[in-house]
Amino acid sequence: MSHPAGGRFLEGKLAELRRLGVDVLVSAQTDEERVECDLVDQERAVVAAGLRYVCFPIPDQSVPDVALAVAAVEPLHALYRSGAHVVFHCWAGIGRSSLLAGLLLGMEGVEPGEAWRLISAARGFPVPDTEAQKEWLAAWWAARG
Repeated sequence: MSHPAGGRFLEGKLAELRRLGVDVLVSAQTDEERVECDLVDQERAVVAAGLRYVCFPIPDQSVPDVALAVAAVEPLHALYRSGAHVVFHCWAGIGRSSLLAGLLLGMEGVEPGEAWRLISAARGFPVPDTEAQKEWLAAWWAARG
């Protein structure tokens, strides 16, 4: 998803996510982006809304280190497998958040092309944002153990 509205709107947006059944909110935004979006208080607000917060910053239009991303998403996959609803956000919800969601789906056995199709359908427009992000997920899929 794209980032939640910040500032005075943040608590209401998080309460709505919780009402919709979201259990975990994962931010792929950098510190600078959280300042720009008025989300510097996001962790506190997310926890206060009854959600689990995970921050895994990835610079815009880039890809993360594979080992670090896998280490961050594996516990989320375990939560997902136990029934938790996990939502990823970045700036627009196209690149970095879709990449992490694709990784989670891949851990579930969904191949990259199908993951991109599912996420694109859910978002209502094509994902990911860059060819490098598409190649990153394909390389992880090919090398997974």
